[in-house]
Amino acid sequence: MKSRKKNENYIITIDNVQYNDGREDRFTFSTVGDYRTCGDSQVIAYQDSAATGFEGSETTLHVTPGKVTMVRTGEYASSLILEKGKRHTCHYGTPIGDLPLGIYTTHINNELTESGGTLDFSYSLDLNANLFTSTELKITVREKNRPDA
Repeated sequence: MKSRKKNENYIITIDNVQYNDGREDRFTFSTVGDYRTCGDSQVIAYQDSAATGFEGSETTLHVTPGKVTMVRTGEYASSLILEKGKRHTCHYGTPIGDLPLGIYTTHINNELTESGGTLDFSYSLDLNANLFTSTELKITVREKNRPDA
């Protein structure tokens, strides 16, 4: 999906819980974005904002059975591969610099349909095999024009 021709017909809500050094940080972020299905896979795309810490970037999630690939383009480019029970080494761009991180996914639950739904997953990030943070994400996708949206 190219960022210039967006339909943005969906409301995307991201509930994020991060655990760092015994501390729990929560935030919820809602935006408009794109969503599409193709067979047994889905694509969610949205513009990041200051709320996510990645203003000026676009995040795209490619969801296939048992796997989520997150690609962030823009100033803080990242590429994360999430597969339950597997560890991948990924590139993660941050405001303080680019990091090669290990990512281990403990949970993926995909309840997305052609009209939206939810995707939730949990993962931990490690730097040089030392736990950096654990994250739980729940992404809700709803059509903009639905009465309950």
